[in-house]
Amino acid sequence: MSPVSYELTLSAQTLRAVPFGTRVGAAAEAGFRGLGLSVEQYRDALEAGWTDRRMVDLLAARGLRVTEIELLTAWGGGAGRGAREDDAVAERLVELFRPERVHATVFAARPLDELAAGFAGVCRKAAASGARAALEFLPYAGIPTIGAAWEVVAAAGDANGGILVDCWHWARSGATAADLAPVPAERIIAVQLADALRTPLRDPRYEARHHRLLPGEGGGHVAGMLDTLRAHGVRASLAAEVVSDMLDVQDPRLTARQVHRACVGVLEEACFPGLPVDGVRSAAPAAGDQAPTGLPPAFPHGRPRMPGAL
Repeated sequence: MSPVSYELTLSAQTLRAVPFGTRVGAAAEAGFRGLGLSVEQYRDALEAGWTDRRMVDLLAARGLRVTEIELLTAWGGGAGRGAREDDAVAERLVELFRPERVHATVFAARPLDELAAGFAGVCRKAAASGARAALEFLPYAGIPTIGAAWEVVAAAGDANGGILVDCWHWARSGATAADLAPVPAERIIAVQLADALRTPLRDPRYEARHHRLLPGEGGGHVAGMLDTLRAHGVRASLAAEVVSDMLDVQDPRLTARQVHRACVGVLEEACFPGLPVDGVRSAAPAAGDQAPTGLPPAFPHGRPRMPGAL
């Protein structure tokens, strides 16, 4: 098969506590083409003396763009003042950086009609800046499964809305091809890559925030999930969200390289469609085609640092 390249985004929660400039440099040097940005990271950058103009200029100089903004959580109703203020900042960041998508979820269960109305509003605001609204399901929160996420997206009735599939959440929610079947392939608009521990921890929320693994290193069957998405016809944007205390204590340049290499490894293993090197997108390769895989060396253990964000 023809050589394939993957345009990957380094999601906000990978290198989550690394200063903005260092994070941009590490992402660019590792081969990422996009960068995720959270409200917390943006505020940290401002406190460190960055301006909007300097951030935009640095990204352009390093050949990067912000492709995803997170995380909207107040749109479903019942949120406190802090969440509403964070959402207002996130909406401003969408206007500033013009990303591909803005991510949204809710942490407490809400009635479907409220969620649908709120998500429709997210879709409209995102569209005004050329972005799409990506709804994320989390097994320990208010929208726990891909089926529940599709109910909200469908009820919202806005074509600008879709679903974000996070490999870790897919694995821990027990998602299967049957759960994916009702969802139109084009409504899966982004896939975030990471792996899960072979033995789940007692607290899934804690595990999600502290102990994810490099894709292909755990028991989340990431390549199998990608096979399922590919067979369904999904052609989504790809990102790495490896939230790990142990990776946090490494040199961020090493972490970025390891994460990028591991993501490419599982994508090649699954023969997931990417961008052909000649620049012309082709059909997905046949399942029997083999591509070389490469996994990074084991990362060192160290004393974990508290996360800077979700």
